[in-house]
Amino acid sequence: MARFSRRGAGLPKALAIALSSALICALVWPRCASAEVKSFVQKRRAEISSGTSVRAAFGMGNRRGDLIVAYVVWDGGGGVTLSDSRGNVYASAAGPTSAAQGPTQAQIFYAAGVQGGSNAVTATFENAVATSGTLIVHEYTGLGRVTPLDVGAGAAAAAGTAPEVDSGTLQTSASGELLFAAITSDGKAVKVAPPFRARARRRGTLIADTFSDDAGAYDVSALQSGSSWIAQLVAFGYTGGSRSGPAFPLKPSANNRYLVDQNGKPFLITGDSPLSLVVNIPEDQAEAFIAERAKAGFNTLWIDLLAGTYTDGRADGSTIDGVLPFTDGWFTTPNETYFARVDREIRTCAKYGIQVLLDPAEAGFFVVPEDGPLFAAGVDAATAYGEYLGKRYRGFDNIIWLNGDDFQNWEDPNHDAVALALASGIREFAPEQVQTIELNAQPSGSLDDPSWAPIIQLNASYTYFPTYAQVLSDYERPNYIPTFLVESNYDFEYEAGTTDPPVSHPLILRRQAYWALTSGATGQMYGNGFIWPFFPGWQQHLDTPGSHDMALAKRLFESRRWFDLVPDDPPTLVVAGGGTFAASCDNRYVNCIGGNDYVTAARAPDGSLAVLYLPAGNTISVDLSRMGPHVRASWYDPTHGAFVPVHGALSNTTTVFQPPGNNHDGDPDWLLVLDAQPLP
Repeated sequence: MARFSRRGAGLPKALAIALSSALICALVWPRCASAEVKSFVQKRRAEISSGTSVRAAFGMGNRRGDLIVAYVVWDGGGGVTLSDSRGNVYASAAGPTSAAQGPTQAQIFYAAGVQGGSNAVTATFENAVATSGTLIVHEYTGLGRVTPLDVGAGAAAAAGTAPEVDSGTLQTSASGELLFAAITSDGKAVKVAPPFRARARRRGTLIADTFSDDAGAYDVSALQSGSSWIAQLVAFGYTGGSRSGPAFPLKPSANNRYLVDQNGKPFLITGDSPLSLVVNIPEDQAEAFIAERAKAGFNTLWIDLLAGTYTDGRADGSTIDGVLPFTDGWFTTPNETYFARVDREIRTCAKYGIQVLLDPAEAGFFVVPEDGPLFAAGVDAATAYGEYLGKRYRGFDNIIWLNGDDFQNWEDPNHDAVALALASGIREFAPEQVQTIELNAQPSGSLDDPSWAPIIQLNASYTYFPTYAQVLSDYERPNYIPTFLVESNYDFEYEAGTTDPPVSHPLILRRQAYWALTSGATGQMYGNGFIWPFFPGWQQHLDTPGSHDMALAKRLFESRRWFDLVPDDPPTLVVAGGGTFAASCDNRYVNCIGGNDYVTAARAPDGSLAVLYLPAGNTISVDLSRMGPHVRASWYDPTHGAFVPVHGALSNTTTVFQPPGNNHDGDPDWLLVLDAQPLP
């Protein structure tokens, strides 16, 4: 049982172990030493001796998306409400709790994902205070923007008269949570046991915080010199989010066509697929990998929370160093050591600004086979496991749940029921988190299974055929939701080459990506045959031409208002030379994508922008009357990231465009980018 102090433990013993605790923390648990510094931002205190309100103004402007935790102590009876000058909404985290003797009450409030800028918080009392009213406000960063409070833990609160103070037990749901403790005493000497750190201490009121280790039971203990006290303890989920990255969590845009962050900024998924990250490499290598992928331009990683043999894990689901996900058979008793590792790796992704597509239990091993552990466990077990995940990860902002993974038999209602039960269990306790599902290969979209429509907010297009066909099919559904390309041919696999083992063929990977991005996708996933299972030598296969080209695709689209683009389908821009549309092929492994020359195009409805992908160096005729006035054209080299301008004035008539030979890498594919003034 993970606890910082034993119930009833006195301060002298705590002082005796303070130095050794601090040393151990610094040596083996970096979160103790660094997360507090990164998380705590500022505090302010205000007091009144009469009246019905007290106001505390922060010294610096709040930073958008941060967490405000407020502590109020008053003695006038009645209740208290909080508001601030930025319009943030405050909810109660603990209390009100009354003192064992006297009229004093105390309550902890919080506001999540706050607005940025200068701010003052006001506590308004139902009754005028008798002798005092105190408000202490704190700002933290890196906490959940939507649901930071660990509601599964509830709140620990106690009142007493003894010199020893103890909050009672708080049972946290996840590892690495911010523990916020508040104590008030009618005395004036309040000392808290380590590893809690005092943030504010004055006139018998103490605020202290620390970060928990693994999920478990915690309390706060202290000594006080008065005759009556109140102690409260609450837990907030720490995400470790990057301030320079997206404001997670993501959500569908207002028009339901793409994803945006909490600031409304469009998010173009540019992902890699390290499925077995949790189980197949040590934690230190995992962080190095995540950092490298962020540096390479990836903003999304597909990770299996549970990985079996289908994604090259082990049959018992264990990690490379032998840690099992459950201690008493499948889906019975979650192993805190395993899930705490998952917590840390998700937080590491957040630190580098990376969105995680988290598969709760990949279907190829757990659901599809008749003896698959989750299918064998049944609907009730799947529901309970989903509820556990929802409770544990509801405060992790950088998670999108990716159910399925080669869910080849989803049309069997018995198998589908188990997968749906797992997703529904998550949704019950984490309704704000986006979900999607990857169904069967060759090809599929998430909404092929209508049973998933009430659960998912993101459609996953899955195909090894020319990607434009499936993405367009999903984009044009009457019940459309944002669509992305979840999986197609991987680097070093399938279409990527014909030798054994296959060799990388970046042209295939580029075609898949650009066809999807010009057909309405809100992004696409890359995969690598060495990376998803972490085969020996994977480190030498990170910086590949295929990986490099995905970053160039992101660079091009993010340089324009890509989210304004709609697929030009049926074609109206390209009136000649557009190649042959092919929805499928006889054999995905032989020249299925490499032999396809179809030109895809996307344009802004106001005529201000169009992007066309020419996979085979086609000479095309473009009807520029679809564009706004003063069209400017340029060729974009998808292997080098350079623009080649098309010189000369362009009139709004049909114009022939011919790519400037092979690109930098000697391949025929180019993108034609048309910029213009918007139409009236």
